[in-house]
Amino acid sequence: MIGAIVYELRALNTDSLPLYHGQQMHGLCFKILKDYSPVMADYIHNQMLIKPFTAAELAFYGKISATNNRLYIKEGQLLRWRVTALSDEVLQAFLSLQPGYKIYLGNLQLDVERVYADPELCEYSGVVEPTEMMAECFSCALPSSITMDFQSATTFRSGKNDFPWPLPEYVFGSLADKWAALRMPGDISRTLVAEAASAILPLSWQGKSCWIKLSPQRSARCFVGRFTYGVNNLSDTYKGILAVLAAYAEFAGVGRWTSHGLGQVRIIDKN
Repeated sequence: MIGAIVYELRALNTDSLPLYHGQQMHGLCFKILKDYSPVMADYIHNQMLIKPFTAAELAFYGKISATNNRLYIKEGQLLRWRVTALSDEVLQAFLSLQPGYKIYLGNLQLDVERVYADPELCEYSGVVEPTEMMAECFSCALPSSITMDFQSATTFRSGKNDFPWPLPEYVFGSLADKWAALRMPGDISRTLVAEAASAILPLSWQGKSCWIKLSPQRSARCFVGRFTYGVNNLSDTYKGILAVLAAYAEFAGVGRWTSHGLGQVRIIDKN
């Protein structure tokens, strides 16, 4: 099983976080994993190049004060945090958090008030069996286009440089890499996806580039925006594979540093 969990949090004190605080959320994920299974957390941290989870940055209700690259959070403020698990054991670790669990981000203290894993209760949450996701994608009407909304800063790697542009071979190639590395069902390889990507046409886009600082030692050139890929020139088999990867993108994220808040994607129109 894979899944997306949304935690509803309430601030217990007033404090601030870096404007880009994905590194803090990444560390929090590892604390949750370590509390659940130290052996699993150690293996993921030290042995797995592609991490079997993603972590979004905090989402806020209403306006939030931001000054000097800091977000100022007031006591009593309600927030949401979305994580995804790309393996069953990680999913169980994230689901082990219950209301009343205390989260500490530096001096900021947060209380877990609700845990959502049902799309009928909270959008973009839920659990699914990958084989069922594949079956559904191939049984539905195959898409003529796929629209991706890159909701958080996203980037890829080209040689030693950041590549802040969603070329089809980079977008779907990164998803194929994750699919294979995390042992999802079916044979979806980067080579196979590269063949399909060569026939994908960009239909429309709106977006912008951005520069983010993940930590004092780590920064990246990225982009955000909405891009539509035309897939009418592909065979039905390739259309089905891309539909599967598009569905997977909402769980796996796209590009680099998805466990640090980057590459958060929503699929707007699968048809």
